[in-house]
Amino acid sequence: MCRTVLLLFLALSAVDSSAQSAGELKARYGDPDVERFLVRPGITLMVRYAGDRTACEMLIGPMRSIIPRKEAAIYMRPEVMTEIIDEVLPEADRGKLLRSFVTKSGCNEIDTKEHENVTITRFRHKCDLPNPEIEGEAMITWKNSSGAAASCKLSDATRP
Repeated sequence: MCRTVLLLFLALSAVDSSAQSAGELKARYGDPDVERFLVRPGITLMVRYAGDRTACEMLIGPMRSIIPRKEAAIYMRPEVMTEIIDEVLPEADRGKLLRSFVTKSGCNEIDTKEHENVTITRFRHKCDLPNPEIEGEAMITWKNSSGAAASCKLSDATRP
């Protein structure tokens, strides 16, 4: 019994000592090209950066594990999603609205708004109406000066 407890303690100590801090990872590999922030309880904002460290893509959605696994779908209220989008990308920074369209398939829909500077795409699941939590994710993609999606590719110069 004592031996089992000692072995368990040693195993758990080894797992804990191998965890690396954000500072250690940054020192070894440089700045991350993707970061995830908790913007509301249970809601995250994942940001992907271009080589100049400006945001080129954002994904807002319910918190999920970063390791793919089968998880029940989680949705949020549309007004919460709108509030977060307005926080991270004020309307004045979006540019003129060029076009807006909705793609529907069954009880799912994808709402796309293309502006001069960005494209905002929102996914909604309406199978469980009147449940108010229908918003799945929103993706914001910045455009470059020619109007195409900005490149999120990091240059080799930004890597250690």
